[in-house]
Amino acid sequence: MAGVLRSDRRARRPSNAPSGRGGRAWIWGLLGMASLSVPALAQEALVTAQLGNAVEIVDLASKKILHSIPVPGAPAGIALSPDRKTAYVTRPEGHGVSVIDLDARKVTASLDLPGGPLGIGVNPKSGEVYVADWYGTRVFVLRPNAEGLTLEGEIATGKSPSGIAVSPDGATLLVANRESDSVSIVDVGTRRETRRVAVGQHPFGLTLSADGTRAYTANVVSNDVSAIDVGAGRETGRVTTGQRPYVIALAAGKGFVTDQYSNTVTVFDPATLKVIAAIDVGDHPEGIAATRDGKTIVVANWGDNALSLIDPVSLAVTGTVETGDGPRAFGDFLR
Repeated sequence: MAGVLRSDRRARRPSNAPSGRGGRAWIWGLLGMASLSVPALAQEALVTAQLGNAVEIVDLASKKILHSIPVPGAPAGIALSPDRKTAYVTRPEGHGVSVIDLDARKVTASLDLPGGPLGIGVNPKSGEVYVADWYGTRVFVLRPNAEGLTLEGEIATGKSPSGIAVSPDGATLLVANRESDSVSIVDVGTRRETRRVAVGQHPFGLTLSADGTRAYTANVVSNDVSAIDVGAGRETGRVTTGQRPYVIALAAGKGFVTDQYSNTVTVFDPATLKVIAAIDVGDHPEGIAATRDGKTIVVANWGDNALSLIDPVSLAVTGTVETGDGPRAFGDFLR
């Protein structure tokens, strides 16, 4: 699926597809997220501003951008190291991954990769970094070191791997295969796919429950969310969403899904898979995550360069934060 991004950013585009702007290749897409052992409250959002070629550090309390770190190459996917001191950012146009020291607030290393690096995740135990090749059928395995990252190998997956999630024990990797309408369940030790689960059409965002037993995919074309029993390796049901669901967050016993074309967040009950509400947010919401204390849902609105803050209990929008151009925040972007 391909499309062209017109000069009007708000124009609807084929979701999660490679696109062009000014003759440059873009990849529209991320990353599921796994629970990590981290401090309770996320004070900062680390937002990939793709059109602005930057990663912005946003203070959620003051609702202000603290720092903007230049990252050329259309930064899109983001994942954090287990100690939350390092950010790994995919650059679809730059064909690689940048390493950011979050204390120094600067890029310290970069690794070139072939294909289309987009979705990214980090193993919470080993610190290994996994990068999905949007144009291929593989996930790259990267090893952090003093110099940055080293390419250690590849894992075979379905077509157009997108969202990535890693189980809390670090033993299992899950990958949403967009063009194969499936999720790969991978044994990290052997780096081999052990099961492939059929889901909805064009799964993109992939999120795990806190205990790692259940996974949820945002199925862009079928406009629904698939629930997966990870141990059994099977889909257990679906939730109908708004148009073009993108990524899922979990908090306060609820699921929250960004609906790109509906400008809403669909709220559902993970136990019953029933829709609870639809919350109006900004234009073209994409990345979404819950703060570590579970008290705030943060939504990146691509179309109007802003974050929406949602109370997961009252389901009210409690604030808006301005960002740079084209916020994606595809992945684990809160600390």
